[in-house]
Order: sequence, then structure tokens, then C-alpha cells
Amino acid sequence: MLVAVLSDIHANLEALQAVLDDMESHGAEGILGLGDYIGFNGNPAECLSMVQPHLLAAVQGNHEAALIDRAVFGVPLYMEMMDRTQALLSPEQVQWLRRLPNHTSWQGCMLGHATPEAPKRWGRIANVNEARKVFSSVRNRISFYGHTHRASVFRLYKGEVEKIDIQYSTQGDFAMYLPADCRFLINPGSVGQPRDMDWRAAYALFCPETSTLHLRRVAYNVAEAGNKIARTGLPASFAEALHRGASPTGD
Repeated sequence: MLVAVLSDIHANLEALQAVLDDMESHGAEGILGLGDYIGFNGNPAECLSMVQPHLLAAVQGNHEAALIDRAVFGVPLYMEMMDRTQALLSPEQVQWLRRLPNHTSWQGCMLGHATPEAPKRWGRIANVNEARKVFSSVRNRISFYGHTHRASVFRLYKGEVEKIDIQYSTQGDFAMYLPADCRFLINPGSVGQPRDMDWRAAYALFCPETSTLHLRRVAYNVAEAGNKIARTGLPASFAEALHRGASPTGD
């Protein structure tokens, strides 16, 4: 069974539609959702309506946690963004987001948004040292995480942790086999707000039966998405960052 792994959609309708089209063209049968479906971009309700029918399993991100407690951000600009985002959602959608778990499993794979301490810390798995800590606390062979907005693969083999070098092909694909004698922490990147200086939407295709992974990049109408950011109360600099595939806040 081929599934798509999506994280950090962030209400980017144009990016999500392009990803759905791409995954369906490859025969994906469902979606594993890694959180942060909302925030930053202008179509939270539409993105939820589009992705929910495909979800096989889903977890909550820090943006969903902020629907419960604005102090998750503590930054006035982001708190205003979340107020506006909530106003764009239906009451049913808000309740669904609030009830999502922080971590869950699917066919033996762990799904989470941030490090296992979430929601206490919302830490990022961004380097080998952080990956080593997660490997020591999570025993699943394959775990999927988001939150960094950057695709990454960490591999544990015979006690050594290695960060895999990801080089996308000209067709926007990076493929690898996941051997049974290794453990993996996999971040598919961000659908709606990539931060690796590549503006294209990022996601993953995963087949548990063959232990194969494809990290994908998909072009979309970034100008149209950028034009909608003002709906969330964010400044024009966030749209400019979207065009560059950069972090709007430097993290």
C-alpha cells in the first residue's frame, strides 16, 4: 500500500492541491498527516475539507495546539494570526483539530509533529544529536515527524546515527530503500511553507510492504498562495519568504 506523508500544510490550498494531484498520479491510497494543517496561509477551512477524506492517521501540530492555548505562541503577531484562522474555520473543524493526538502509530510507524516531549517543548529534530535523543526514547523502526519545514532522514545503524544527504532529481524526486536492520526518523518537509530555499511543496511517498521512500517536490502557484496571506493578518514579508522557500522568522 503506497501512502503519502504530509506535514505542515499550513492552509496553503494551492500547494496542497498540487501535492494531492501528484500523489494520486503515483497511486497513493491515503495520507498520513503530521500536523500543522493551519496557520501562515489563507485557506485553512478549504485545506481541511480537502485533506480529511484521505487521512489514514493524523496528529496535532503546535498550530493546532494554539487553538486551545494561544500561549503556545506567546507572540502577538502569531496570536492574531490564530484568532483570524479560527474565524475562518467551522466549529466542527476547530473541534476536530483540538481532539487530534500528539502522537499515534500506523502499521508500526510512529507519527508525530515534533519531538516526543510535545506539547511541552515542541522541539525540532534538526540535527544528529537531537535525532539520537529521539531514537533512545522511541523504539519504532520508522518514525515520521515534521515541524522543521525541511525534509530530512536520520538513520540509526549499529548504534551510529547518520543524517542522509538528500539530493532531489531534476524531476523533484529522491528515492531510498529502508533496510530492516536500520531505524529511521523521516521528515517529509513542508507542503505549505518550505524553508530549505526551495519554494516547491514537499511531501513523501512511503510503501511499508517494500520499505521504500520517495521524497517529492512539486511546483504550484506560489504567487496565488502568497496573495492570500494577508487574510491571516501576517505582513507581506511572509509572502516574500514563501516565494523564496525561506523561513519568514529565521528559524
